[in-house]
Amino acid sequence: MTGVPLDLRPQSYGSPQQPQNGSLQTQNGFATARKPSRMSLSGSREKDKFLPFLCRYLSRKKIVMMILGLFALMAFLSGFFNANREDVSESTIFNRFSDAYNTSLQFSRTFHSQNDDISNIQRTLSICEENPPTRHTSIESHSSGSVSSHSNWCQNFAFPPPPPGDRRRPGPRPCPVCYLPVEEAIASMPSATSASPVLQHLTYFHEETSTKTEPHEGSDFGGYPSIKQRNESFDIKESMTVHCGFVKGCRPGYKTGFDIDVSDLVELEQSHDIIVASAIFGNYDVIQQPTKISEAARENIPFYMFIDEETEAYMRNSSALDYRMKVGLWRIIVVHNVPYTDSRRNGKVPKLLLHRLFPNVRYSIWIDGKLQLVVDPYQLLERFLWRHNATFAISKHYRRFDVFEEAEANKAAGKYNNASIDYQINFYRNEGLTPYSEAKLPIISDVPEGCVIIKEHIPITNLFTCLWFNEVDRFTSRDQLSFATVRDKIMARVNWSINMFMDCERRNFVIQAYHRDLLEHMPPPAAKTSSLRRARVNVPITVPIPVRGNTSSAKSSLKKNAVKRGKGEKRSRSRRHVKNPGNKDNMVI
Repeated sequence: MTGVPLDLRPQSYGSPQQPQNGSLQTQNGFATARKPSRMSLSGSREKDKFLPFLCRYLSRKKIVMMILGLFALMAFLSGFFNANREDVSESTIFNRFSDAYNTSLQFSRTFHSQNDDISNIQRTLSICEENPPTRHTSIESHSSGSVSSHSNWCQNFAFPPPPPGDRRRPGPRPCPVCYLPVEEAIASMPSATSASPVLQHLTYFHEETSTKTEPHEGSDFGGYPSIKQRNESFDIKESMTVHCGFVKGCRPGYKTGFDIDVSDLVELEQSHDIIVASAIFGNYDVIQQPTKISEAARENIPFYMFIDEETEAYMRNSSALDYRMKVGLWRIIVVHNVPYTDSRRNGKVPKLLLHRLFPNVRYSIWIDGKLQLVVDPYQLLERFLWRHNATFAISKHYRRFDVFEEAEANKAAGKYNNASIDYQINFYRNEGLTPYSEAKLPIISDVPEGCVIIKEHIPITNLFTCLWFNEVDRFTSRDQLSFATVRDKIMARVNWSINMFMDCERRNFVIQAYHRDLLEHMPPPAAKTSSLRRARVNVPITVPIPVRGNTSSAKSSLKKNAVKRGKGEKRSRSRRHVKNPGNKDNMVI
């Protein structure tokens, strides 16, 4: 019996042994010569015969067309199954989402509206009922909301006098503001929701088809409320139903115009005590990153930025948007099917209707896309809401107090069509709006600087922003013109007020940047050193040229114009030699 010794094992994939010079190196040092195998020779001959046969067979047109047809069929079937799989997954996600959302919204009621005085059109409406959302507190240590139980950090703080006038800086400037430390601001958060005067339950109209019944502006997104419905919305009752955008669906952001992806809707459905929100539409602004944000705010307060598809495309091309849909602290929410052609009007939707996009949020801070937040959100809420027991805060305009003056300023600046502004102001004048005067005190202004809104989401503040949005949708998009009318009508019926703080205080916690179109047209700043060097090189050095026949006077003038060097200065090493020393009259230095 002959064979290979036991210690001579063949090579495998896991063995590090390598053949060298046609032999196999074993562990004991012996080597055996490897003989060529007959099977390998026969296999190579079969391959040599098979390859030309395969090439000739594949060169036929019918075979090539058949193979291409099979590939196309396979691609079609794979795409079809993937599309069905995506549809099924999206439907299952939204079914789960709608099941969770039915705890706060009930979709069942429909009714027929009564005949209006102006139109006899009978529309089928349904009401989306919003139950008080369940609050999930993210910070455990909350007090009853009284600042006096904490340190008297700001007790002796006095509002400073206005800065002196400066011709070089005539515009508005920030002023000092006293904020509590972040820990004390968090501890002063009220443990209970503020009471809503009179209004306790607020619902919103839902219309599958909106019909324009009156000759006024408006949109399908807002539902075209009639004048009668508008006037009735200011009659504050315990339970009310009003138009508040998103009329084509019960869940804002899903098939209502201003549509949002289902995954983002699930994100907006989460419960939060505080959120910070902003928006950029039409790629109009550059995202400003918040600074001086505490660790507690980073962990518990989300920052949401609403953008449209145009802004998203720019961000992706510039690599500013990462795979998590975040840009720094901002969580990006892409909006599809924007309801308006005007980007600024689209920005009014999240600005005034945050309570509809975030049904389970207690406090919100809105800042325009051109602003940079430089103070912690907890400190802002304590300073402008909790310290004053307020539920709505907004800064007043830095210069104008009167709506009529604001309208003229808008027309002079070309902010909107002049005829539309005149129509809106005349409408308010006929309703009883009067110019601002001291008789309106303690109201300090009728014109806000609406780029920052600090709000607690309770029924009365939600009603105010709904009716404010309806005015923006009906008339011009200049929300400063309609603010005072909505505020005065609500304050005339219920005991509720707005904390209007100074504009210089607003400029303390936000920094205003330029819009993108202005930034792109600005020349880059030139370095000071380079400009000085260029000036020195380009400025010619004038030296008096001696004239024939008067050499003595020329020498005396040169001596007078000579500059004496100090002791520390050295003579320049580089000297320019005269190419033609014989021609002294043409000497050039």
